[in-house]
Amino acid sequence: MGVPLVATKKKSTNFEDYGPAPETLHGHPFYGLDLDPEQKVLVDAIWNPDNDIIFVNAAAGTGKTTIAMGVAHLLVKYRLYDGILCVASPCEESRQGYLPGDISQKSEVYFEPFYQAMQRCDMNPFTDIDDESLVNAKNGTGFVKLITHTYTRGSNFDHRVVIIDEMQNFTFRDAKKILTRCADNCKVICLGHDGQCDLPDESLSGFVPYLNHFRNKEHCQVCNLTINHRGWISSHADALIEGALYPPGQLKFVSLQPHTI
Repeated sequence: MGVPLVATKKKSTNFEDYGPAPETLHGHPFYGLDLDPEQKVLVDAIWNPDNDIIFVNAAAGTGKTTIAMGVAHLLVKYRLYDGILCVASPCEESRQGYLPGDISQKSEVYFEPFYQAMQRCDMNPFTDIDDESLVNAKNGTGFVKLITHTYTRGSNFDHRVVIIDEMQNFTFRDAKKILTRCADNCKVICLGHDGQCDLPDESLSGFVPYLNHFRNKEHCQVCNLTINHRGWISSHADALIEGALYPPGQLKFVSLQPHTI
């Protein structure tokens, strides 16, 4: 399947003419980022026209969202896709409906990782995000749509790069709700971490079940990122598994006694 690396006439996003898309991104400056070997594999996997869906099992601080956004940006710049659709999961979904504002304002808190990734990849959220409250929507310059899975029922995703972020926080039903809305002319990037889940019941997560469900399909590739680039504090914290020090129900708290100096 896949989308051939041939520039086609797409909806205008006010990009300059980038010409034909390269076969690979080897040698591409890629926003000045110094990619590690695992990140380079991920770049190749997303750029590969034979891959319709990519699963990324990535530890904290591995740059998964930035890499996905960076390649997606280039795919749109070369007119291979019409735009980018970023999907976040509000873990406190039941409260989201009670928050003030429109859909974008209700979801704002969940989009910060996307904003940071866009800025790191030479993108401007103020001009590149397709939001009805922003002037770029009226000018037709916005090509990035940010949504939560809460507001996707009944939608169809067509000819876009779909980035599902923190997919371990999607329940199986929520993951299915997103994936079943993607047409075959989309490229879907599923980002998650099997060792870090914010759902009250981790067994409800749809990330690993869908990763394994797609793993051996012809147009799917599974990538792993293990190098934490934030530093030793983040790496050391991520290495601790909940409940590893004390069995459930046996966590002991020390009563601190006042002391004099």
